[in-house]
Amino acid sequence: MALQTLHTITVDDLAFTNPALHAQYVILVTKLIDKLRELSKQNSSIATSSGLTEKYDTNSNEAYLDLILSNERDSFSARIYIHQLKYFLVEVNGIGKLANTAEDVLNIADEGLSKIF
Repeated sequence: MALQTLHTITVDDLAFTNPALHAQYVILVTKLIDKLRELSKQNSSIATSSGLTEKYDTNSNEAYLDLILSNERDSFSARIYIHQLKYFLVEVNGIGKLANTAEDVLNIADEGLSKIF
């Protein structure tokens, strides 16, 4: 619970320190939730074992979203960091890619998802 609180504080601060990135973050969360719903409608097993969680990395002092999508055979996970409060860093399978917009993050996630689903 404490790490989610740190995440919330960081995102709230982002609204003042980098309003453009904060707006992209809000768009990103909405679109990721929509994607989870869409995929769950296509495959009900995804709904029970997938999620989007707000977390905070105490080592890097960065808020991130933990995205997990899983069906009965395959899974996909990504960590989406608000890196240095300047841009997104999307980590998939240990490889990080920079993203400036919600659309960039979704394209990176779709790349990984297309290999699995």
